[in-house]
Amino acid sequence: MNTRFAVATHILAYLAHAQPGQPVSSEVLASSAGTHPVVVRRLMSTLREAGLVQSQRGAGGGTVLARPAAEITLLDVFRAMQASEPDLFQVGSTNPNTHCDLGSVMQETLEGLFGPAIEAMRAALAAVTVQQVMQELGKRLPGGCTDASG
Repeated sequence: MNTRFAVATHILAYLAHAQPGQPVSSEVLASSAGTHPVVVRRLMSTLREAGLVQSQRGAGGGTVLARPAAEITLLDVFRAMQASEPDLFQVGSTNPNTHCDLGSVMQETLEGLFGPAIEAMRAALAAVTVQQVMQELGKRLPGGCTDASG
């Protein structure tokens, strides 16, 4: 999934860090995440479709969380990013030679091996909320997470 998941998580953490109800512009989010505002806008579109953020247009517009950070899990973010990209461990798109002994059983073998790993990853992501990400960030910020200046 390249960096989409990490940047989307960054966006949500920043929105959770901002003043409640205060919209944040894509330019501010892009500056914090170290990426281009167009990238942020595309990700926010995906996050909006997943019901994780809400956008407000016009002067003073921007994006806010659609629900409390404690109710958004990293699995929600992962699933939102998957809506436009396949699974990290996608094996359905491979096309092994079925006339080859190895190729004829590769798909089933990989699915059996990757399945438990994918489920463990999903369970781990489901156990972490954006609020917990903020708590971890707060441990690393001088003075904790008290302002939204970056």
